[in-house]
Amino acid sequence: MGLTGVAWAVGGRIPRRVGDGLARVLSAPLALLPLPGVEAWADTVATATGRRPGLRRRRRLLENWLRNTLWSLSLERWSDADVLAVADIPDVDVVGLRESLAGPGLVLALPHMGSWDLAGAWCARVGIKVVSVAERLPDGLFERFRDARAAMGMDIYAVDQPDLMRLLARDVADRRVVCLLSDRDLSSRGVAVAWPRGGARLSVPAGAALLARRTGADLRVVSTRFDGARLRIRVSAPVRGDTLEAVLTGMVAGFAAAVEDSPEDWLMLRRAFA
Repeated sequence: MGLTGVAWAVGGRIPRRVGDGLARVLSAPLALLPLPGVEAWADTVATATGRRPGLRRRRRLLENWLRNTLWSLSLERWSDADVLAVADIPDVDVVGLRESLAGPGLVLALPHMGSWDLAGAWCARVGIKVVSVAERLPDGLFERFRDARAAMGMDIYAVDQPDLMRLLARDVADRRVVCLLSDRDLSSRGVAVAWPRGGARLSVPAGAALLARRTGADLRVVSTRFDGARLRIRVSAPVRGDTLEAVLTGMVAGFAAAVEDSPEDWLMLRRAFA
């Protein structure tokens, strides 16, 4: 078993409250170190918000990153009550999700903020069927991740799944919500979109917008952030646009608003802007 497999096996057995405490304790000394990922995040946040984060936000970033990692490893063992107790989502946002699902269909675009896995687990717990896409990790880790999410009611395709867009379009038609992380391009086929503040360009995957346009589904932005012991989930109004570029611009504007509000929850440990 490789190091990642060991981390999965051990981290998945740490109770949530213990893991949250570890994240708080470990984040303070880690924030004092010149960690490359944290320095890259600080550069990215400075570009995104016009303000370079200080030590307090660095510590919060590391706490949030550790919490997200431990939650993702252990979520398959959480009870329904645990998921519902942690998730905080306004009633009006729930209504919007259900209206889109009952009407044209629903595609959700998410940034790497807070705990996107917990947001998916919440959907599954309230009867919303979730489909997503993940990298094909080595050493059997993708299959372990896929099976763990399936146990929670979430179906995961590999990013290299043949005929992926057709399968996702079928899922939209079958009234499943397709959730796609959309603030980081892992290929060479991303679209460069201007960030609302400062004009820097962020390369993003176009999949969520393309799928929504192909199926006629509503595209909404979902962002999450940690707030004490809870995770706040917020859902945007449908993103509209006559062209793919316009839809992607609206999507990125949704990401920017969430980052402006809580940059320490944007777990972008790399330089994101061109």
